[in-house]
Amino acid sequence: MERRTYDTEFGSTQREQLKEEGENTVDAATDRAKQAGEKVSDLAHNAVDTVKQTGEKASDLAQNAVYKVKQAANDLSSKNPSEIVDDARAKAAEVGDAAASKVDSAMTATGEQMSTLAQTVRENAPEGKAGEVASKAADALDRGGEYLQTADLQMVRGDLERVIREHPIESLLVGVGIGYLVARATRR
Repeated sequence: MERRTYDTEFGSTQREQLKEEGENTVDAATDRAKQAGEKVSDLAHNAVDTVKQTGEKASDLAQNAVYKVKQAANDLSSKNPSEIVDDARAKAAEVGDAAASKVDSAMTATGEQMSTLAQTVRENAPEGKAGEVASKAADALDRGGEYLQTADLQMVRGDLERVIREHPIESLLVGVGIGYLVARATRR
């Protein structure tokens, strides 16, 4: 069987032209593969460098932490136990003073809100018996608000102890009632 050749306008056969196109395609694919390989190689080197840097940073942080722990241990070992106890007491006193300050601020703010509420109740009170009851409630709110604004934590504590000593059964019942309400509120 005889093969036919198909001549193109440039004088080369179709087979040669396909061969040339195939070689060009292979060359282009080879070039692209080389470029992709180089990019992957660069990315791999960058990743390795990043991992090394991260490892070095972690090592530095760990060494710094070890140094600080050793330094704290040396500081504690150089102090006698009474100094350590005194330092702990001083820190506890600082924390207690800060907490007392926050409680005083909260009591003052609550007292101001109670006084404002008392004024609102007076302004919106109806006429007649309901107005008298509202006025008495506003007076009680105002007295409580003034007390909270002027009292400090020690004064409130002393007054609370006095009331509990004078009315132990009522105080116990109020405590039980508050405990019941808190338990119901936290159960949900």
